[in-house]
Amino acid sequence: MRNLSEIIEECKTNGRPEYDELRYSVIALVSMLNMDHKNLHEELMREKPLSDFLKKMKSDNSHNMYRNALNKSPKDWLGWNNDPENPDYQKFHAMGTKLIEKALAGELPNQKISF
Repeated sequence: MRNLSEIIEECKTNGRPEYDELRYSVIALVSMLNMDHKNLHEELMREKPLSDFLKKMKSDNSHNMYRNALNKSPKDWLGWNNDPENPDYQKFHAMGTKLIEKALAGELPNQKISF
């Protein structure tokens, strides 16, 4: 499998990457987006701003994450633990989906109102 930057470039030039390249690329990009979104949310909800040093570290970590991902195949970057072909990953994903569905329906124990 080619590295992520090559797959993205082929898409940008109206090429047609292989199905598995696209599948793993989407999962890798969503994973990176989720990590950065989590960090941004934490920063916005923080009562006391981070020091400039810590802000720079977080920014550098984000930059390095993207750089490393772009220079690897998406499958390699994700690793076996985050591979949709891994049965354990599928079990964990199914559990997470059920938990989200319960949370959205207000069915978690801490969401129930007792009288």
